[in-house]
Amino acid sequence: MGELSDLRPGDAASADAAEVAATVDTAAAADAEAAADAAADAAELVAELRQELEDTNRGLIALHTELEAAQRAAARLAAIVTSSDDAILSVDPVPEHRIQTWNPGAGRLFGHPEREIVGSPVDTLLSDAARAAFRTALEEIRAHGHAEPHQTRWLRADGTEVDVAVTVSAMRDADGALIGFSTVARDITQQLAAQAELAAARTEREVQGDRDRIARDMHDLVIQRLFAGALTLQSALNRVGDRPQVADRVQRVVDDLDDTIKVIRSTIYALREQRQGPGGGGLRARVVAVTDRAAEILGCTPALRMTGLLDTEVPAEHAEHLLAVLGEALSNAAKHAHATAVDITVEVTGTSLRLRVSDNGRGIDPAVTRRSGLANLRSRAEELGGTFTVAANHPAGAVLDWSIPLPGAGA
Repeated sequence: MGELSDLRPGDAASADAAEVAATVDTAAAADAEAAADAAADAAELVAELRQELEDTNRGLIALHTELEAAQRAAARLAAIVTSSDDAILSVDPVPEHRIQTWNPGAGRLFGHPEREIVGSPVDTLLSDAARAAFRTALEEIRAHGHAEPHQTRWLRADGTEVDVAVTVSAMRDADGALIGFSTVARDITQQLAAQAELAAARTEREVQGDRDRIARDMHDLVIQRLFAGALTLQSALNRVGDRPQVADRVQRVVDDLDDTIKVIRSTIYALREQRQGPGGGGLRARVVAVTDRAAEILGCTPALRMTGLLDTEVPAEHAEHLLAVLGEALSNAAKHAHATAVDITVEVTGTSLRLRVSDNGRGIDPAVTRRSGLANLRSRAEELGGTFTVAANHPAGAVLDWSIPLPGAGA
């Protein structure tokens, strides 16, 4: 109390003020430290939020990229299905197997508009035999997960049938559950016709081979033996000259043998004429014959390629023009071009018949395309509404391209 009593009133006030100031400074420092901590926390939170936002943006960009890729893939798949010439359809897995999707190729092949056929049972398209084959394919898929393609005949909207090769596959969702069956039907009418044509050509070759063998055997064996027998009997006539009746009978036998030899020779000639005559065989065989004959004057065997239904799609008049043009083209290659290699392509597309002959010879001056045999080739093409061109081959030679439309092509 003595010390306090010694303080003057002004000194006490100063002390109180100093104490208050110290207290305020301490509080301000605490507030500043708290504010700094809050600012740091806020900055850290902002940084975390910014990082999360950036991660989210990257995820969204990646997801968008994947979505765009999936959309492009789906668009490509849809374009393939839409542009395919094959019939592509899907059916549901329930017993009725109703059609779910139907591409334009199916509409062209079977004649049903999409709006009318979708929702209908697939049996609408199936003959009895095709229905059994389709059911078998579904059973194989359910049992083994796969079914082999099969050939059958499906029905068009007009009631006619078309030969098709059918492939049936399972459609499953992401969990592997069966959601339907994808079916692809390809028109194989042309393929079967070509196979039949090749089989007929093969049979014809076999028949011609048999004829050649028979003709050869008849000439080499039968005629020679008959001729030897006739000579033996003829020599025996001198020994029975004193017995007129016997000699007469032997002479009749000799005459009969001579007549038989003549008949056999006529038969051999007829067999050979059937093989080598101008009207023998189909167009394919006749093209091969012309090419084989040309090989003798060319000194090389031309490479020959034939595509399409030559024997069934080309009328007789057009076939005769083709053979004449082919012969003239090969003659030109041998006599004027002096070619050592020749390529021949004969193509039937259903609307046109095309012959292309290329060689490695001296080539043809474009100025002479209307002269001599080339003028005949052009005239034959124009007579049938077609075209004829001559162009340079590379690195040497010429290319003759002769093309004509087939009847009904413009229908």
